[in-house]
Amino acid sequence: MSGGTLTLAVPVDLGSLDPHKSATNANAVASTLAYDTPLSLDSKNEPVPGVVTAWRNEPGSGAWVLTVRPGVTCSDGSPLDAKTVADNINYVANPENGSPFTGLAVQAGTTAVGDVAAGSVAVTSSSPAPFFIQNLSLLQLVCAPGLANRDLLTSGSSGSGAYVVSQNVPGDHVTFTLRKGYSWGPADHPGTDVEGIPETVVVKTVTDPTTTANLLLNGQLNAASVVGSEQKRLKGAGLFSAGPSNLNDELVFNQAAGNPGADVDVRRALVMALDLGQLSAVNSGGLGGPAAGLLPVPRICPGDVMTGSTPAHDTGQAKALLDRSGWAVGPDGVRAKGGARLTLSLLHLSNQPQTSASAEYIASRWKEVGVEVTLDQRPSDQVASGLLGGTVSWGAALIIINVSTPAALAPFFSGTTPPNGQNFAAIANDRYRSLSEQAVVKTGTEGCADWNAAEAALIGSADVTPLSMSPNLWWGKNATFAVNDATNTIVPTSMRLLAP
Repeated sequence: MSGGTLTLAVPVDLGSLDPHKSATNANAVASTLAYDTPLSLDSKNEPVPGVVTAWRNEPGSGAWVLTVRPGVTCSDGSPLDAKTVADNINYVANPENGSPFTGLAVQAGTTAVGDVAAGSVAVTSSSPAPFFIQNLSLLQLVCAPGLANRDLLTSGSSGSGAYVVSQNVPGDHVTFTLRKGYSWGPADHPGTDVEGIPETVVVKTVTDPTTTANLLLNGQLNAASVVGSEQKRLKGAGLFSAGPSNLNDELVFNQAAGNPGADVDVRRALVMALDLGQLSAVNSGGLGGPAAGLLPVPRICPGDVMTGSTPAHDTGQAKALLDRSGWAVGPDGVRAKGGARLTLSLLHLSNQPQTSASAEYIASRWKEVGVEVTLDQRPSDQVASGLLGGTVSWGAALIIINVSTPAALAPFFSGTTPPNGQNFAAIANDRYRSLSEQAVVKTGTEGCADWNAAEAALIGSADVTPLSMSPNLWWGKNATFAVNDATNTIVPTSMRLLAP
């Protein structure tokens, strides 16, 4: 069949459609339909040309030259040229613009100059950017009209992607319409002039995973990312699936002054109180296993960062560390110090059953060692905006940071705190900082030994503890598609509708 409508689900309301303003996976799924990136990463984390077809730099230099593909056009017919690529880099690189992709897709302070006639962009980083090329895979390219008037992007689109926003019903769905003549997609799915590609894509908000699975099974949805126990039903029904194995939740503590998590002994004690083997089974819905670190598999820096780093499960030692830190057990079993009870608010996502189950497991184990826990569950957009905006009160949190490179982790686990930075937990790990500073001046995988040691330092100090890894699958009903493993988004030009 040809044409037709493909309906896919995301678990949260998309809010603003500006691709530079939200780093949630749901927004990435939607923006990938309307916007191209300079390049993408394959399943081995190797860069694959896109709008940018070639790149070069001087070894050890922060200067890069990008070659822009000729003939790329925006949905309004205007060209996406070297100047537009440069303007996107400059926008995200400017911290004053408040993009969550600053430091993630492009380092703060990076400058770019586009030469339209030559079809090239000269980029200079004010600070080391070892995975500059890989990080560009996260940069959605906004066309010139959208850059000039960002109000266009809030409820519409201004991109060079395979689809364009044609309707936006906040809180319910966004409709995308196919562009004819699009031909600069990935080599295995380059264009839109093919049989079976959907004429229309509806991105619908469905917050409950059980409802999502039901809608898939009865054919009201064609595609959705479903994790946890609902996958068993979908697999049993023989639905199509594709996708990578990604990290699930990571446990972090608020280390800002005055919080119990500011004490490394408290953090280590609370991790020791958890049986991570049991917790990984809960956290993955019984479909995965222990995490391999803070990066998805295959890791861009191969190696074991967990063994010998993770505080070992030992409830007795956990209690001893809390005793040593001055937290004495009170008559009601809750510890106190200086008249303050050992109370933690555990922030976590409300739309994932396995995350809620993990939070309950953690609360029960912490209660055994004298901690009073309050569970605070919120939608993912509120968790992300609250933590990165510094507007939510929390003591510990279950969060998900899925990035492809270790350098992309650095802004979250070091440096400036919100609202001026992304170090939401106020982590100040000197060993991590020192090792990452050694690694960041090396190009790409040359710094992997240092990056791995830095990652192990975070885990060893219980600054962050990855809980599990499991298949993060997209499921299809009457549809097939390819999934970009690095971003866990559907490749738009790969979508095909099938006869029911």
